[in-house]
Amino acid sequence: MRADYVALLRRLGLPSIAFGRSVDAAAALNATAPAVAILEVEDGGCGFLRELRDRYGPDMPAVLVSAERVTPADVVAGLLVGADDYAAETMAAEEFLARVRRLIERTKPARNATADLRRLSSLSQREREVLALTTEGLTQKQVATAMGISIKTVGAHMQNLLAKLGVHSRMEAVALAARAATGGSA
Repeated sequence: MRADYVALLRRLGLPSIAFGRSVDAAAALNATAPAVAILEVEDGGCGFLRELRDRYGPDMPAVLVSAERVTPADVVAGLLVGADDYAAETMAAEEFLARVRRLIERTKPARNATADLRRLSSLSQREREVLALTTEGLTQKQVATAMGISIKTVGAHMQNLLAKLGVHSRMEAVALAARAATGGSA
């Protein structure tokens, strides 16, 4: 079945790898959250799901699949463990793909907001102050006056924060800050 799931996920344009053991999957993922985790209940999927949630947070999309445990009680238990969806291995391929596609789309804003917050947290206190004042609409000169520093120092802070945020302009930095402040819905 793993090969079938890999083939289905590739139809969505997702690079996919199947693992027989959660230890191997954890080692391969390293610090990168998967676009979606498809976990087999019978092969320890529930336990590994808890590990993935601890590592990547609640925004990582995860689907539990099962060949045998498909009663309503099993589905509820899987959802309570933290799965976003629960599928029987006998489910039609098109239905499975539709569910995964919907799940990935639904979680994109939250994942992007989490990434934005992570990038913003890399800023120094002074860089955060420069960004906050810039977000309020102040010019570089006004930021310098408000902070009691030179315009040149404000420019240096701005260049550093642009690099840390991975953006190319003040407007992009302001948009990223606004997106993070609204939880990704901006």
